[in-house]
Amino acid sequence: MEEPSRTFEALIGRGVRTLAIIGGVTLLCLMLLTVYAVIMRYVFNAPLLWALDYARVGLVIVTFMGLAYCGWTGGHIAVDFIGGFAPPIVLRISDTIIRLTCAVLIALMAWQGLEQGLDALEMGEGTNEVEIPLFPFFLVVAIGCAVYAIVLIAQALRAARGAELNDPA
Repeated sequence: MEEPSRTFEALIGRGVRTLAIIGGVTLLCLMLLTVYAVIMRYVFNAPLLWALDYARVGLVIVTFMGLAYCGWTGGHIAVDFIGGFAPPIVLRISDTIIRLTCAVLIALMAWQGLEQGLDALEMGEGTNEVEIPLFPFFLVVAIGCAVYAIVLIAQALRAARGAELNDPA
């Protein structure tokens, strides 16, 4: 029984790392775009009107591609309110219930991201200046949330077993 869960967790680990790398490369590109836009504006007095559109959609990629990795490695903010005085069984049960509840909510966000993306595709919605289609970025939201929901389910299973919740990556 232990081997399938390790394989599942290894697959999750590789997947979230891949998404995080995509987010990191996007962040690097946004940094270069910002430097280029500042140089063009202040040195050459030629502002890039399209830069804001690319920055906005790039931030969607950075945020949602890194979401699952942050959860998988324990990077999200957590408040340990009852951990100091509650018995271990209470912590196991509460961690399991909380993570399963969060997984359901994040899965609903993924579903709504997909719904909004399909609406954006149908309506032909795009950004203001360059009219970058919004559908792919709603898809990024849906994928990022879906993977994070899977991470939360894996962490709930870990909590139920009494294992360490976060992968040290």
